[in-house]
Amino acid sequence: MIEGFRLGVFSRGATLWDGLDFAFGDAAAWFVAGPPSSGKTLLLSILRGERRPDAGDVLVSGESLYRGSAALARAWRASCGHVPEQTIADARLTVDDLFRRSALAGGGVRESERRDRADRLLEMVGLPGALGWRIAELSISERVRASLAAELLRGPKVLFCDGVVAGAGIPCREMLRGLFRALAREGNTVVLAERTIPERWALAAGDAAPVGPFLVYRLPVPGAGTKGEPG
Repeated sequence: MIEGFRLGVFSRGATLWDGLDFAFGDAAAWFVAGPPSSGKTLLLSILRGERRPDAGDVLVSGESLYRGSAALARAWRASCGHVPEQTIADARLTVDDLFRRSALAGGGVRESERRDRADRLLEMVGLPGALGWRIAELSISERVRASLAAELLRGPKVLFCDGVVAGAGIPCREMLRGLFRALAREGNTVVLAERTIPERWALAAGDAAPVGPFLVYRLPVPGAGTKGEPG
């Protein structure tokens, strides 16, 4: 369980948001929708332990992330997967380089195992045979999906995605929804931050919980319970 209590962020002498409460239950896929400049990326940074909130705290499995031990915070950051909004990549990098970096961050994976798993993950996101492709030559959708596949190589129990659904594009939406639901069924927690939720996803999720400038949805996962609804 990831819980945010009375979270506040102040930027450029003004309050961006304050007093917000969140609860993201385990083994679930969550969708946080908010307008441009509402602080979605900041929220993900705070939940990952990368940016201390200006007010409030985050609890992970009941333990304080910002007022507890530094060791807990480091372990939490290391355990989280993160796919950021896509930017221009180093022209020298290939998709295989993304997987090499992910393997190192995940504590090391044998070369033969890494390549085998990378091939399977790339096929899962609709990019079979893409290991040798240059990142700078990929479309935005391909870059997003390659980054997601590389992050999944680490096997993170919690995955934060910023703008991944929009970046991947409409043709890939249902494939991604199936992937996120599968991750949740396997006991992982997925938190997605986007400007808007696709209409079909919203209809399936039902009523959203309004939290400050955000709407929080829990995506339905077949076979999962309803524990951990957003606060």
